[in-house]
Amino acid sequence: MVGVAPNATIISIRQSSRAFEPVNPGPGDPNSDEKVKAGTLNTVARAVVHAANMGAKVINISVTACLPASAPADQRALGAALWYAATVKDAVVVAAAGNDGEAGCNNNPMYDPLDPSDPRDWHQVKVVSSPSWFSDYVLSVGAVDATGAALDKSMTGPWVGVAAPGTHIMGLSPQGGGPVNAYPPSRPGEKNMPFWGTSFSAAYVSGVAALVRAKFPDLSAHQVINRIVQSAHNPPAGVDNKVGYGLVDPVAALTFNIPPGDRMPPGAQT
Repeated sequence: MVGVAPNATIISIRQSSRAFEPVNPGPGDPNSDEKVKAGTLNTVARAVVHAANMGAKVINISVTACLPASAPADQRALGAALWYAATVKDAVVVAAAGNDGEAGCNNNPMYDPLDPSDPRDWHQVKVVSSPSWFSDYVLSVGAVDATGAALDKSMTGPWVGVAAPGTHIMGLSPQGGGPVNAYPPSRPGEKNMPFWGTSFSAAYVSGVAALVRAKFPDLSAHQVINRIVQSAHNPPAGVDNKVGYGLVDPVAALTFNIPPGDRMPPGAQT
């Protein structure tokens, strides 16, 4: 993602790579232990702590682990890492909501009219999107298209906070650094695949968070998130599980008169 916060300093931490996980480890191989593999919930947790300890004031997580709500994995390390980054190190943590149909990610119900006491429909969650579901400490981002309409493939859930562009994305090529807007073909005969999805939407919002932190250095991480949420363009219902509180507006986030709100997330202990 390019063009949102061009003067931001970027710390790149690779936690998911096939180059750093064992290939067919044999019986008894210590590398078969999940803790040393890349791309697990534990490596995400370690990457979050590492970024926070390096002084990152905005942490973007454009990876999603989708798990059945009936059989969630052990996420204590990740939850503790997110709490540490958001409350102790005062980092704004932004995460992709996930893409429906990818790696076990499926849409959750939008709203249960029979239970108005649960407007975000937490009780009907079927698939957990992590780290997004740690919504006290993470700003989860859904995706919209160029018209501002929610992408059908943007995963729904009660943790979604805001939405941002997830199509017509420009980025930098890892091979040479030039601008690119699509993945190259992986097999002969295939065509380029345009960038799309909530991973890019999250990066967009991370750029907005960087701008807000630069203009309002006295705001805490939670107050930065509050400013982004309060200045978003709300959906018809005010909030829903597809786009959260709506499409982010960078100009409004930087210029509107918005009360700062609480310095810490609800229930945070220091």
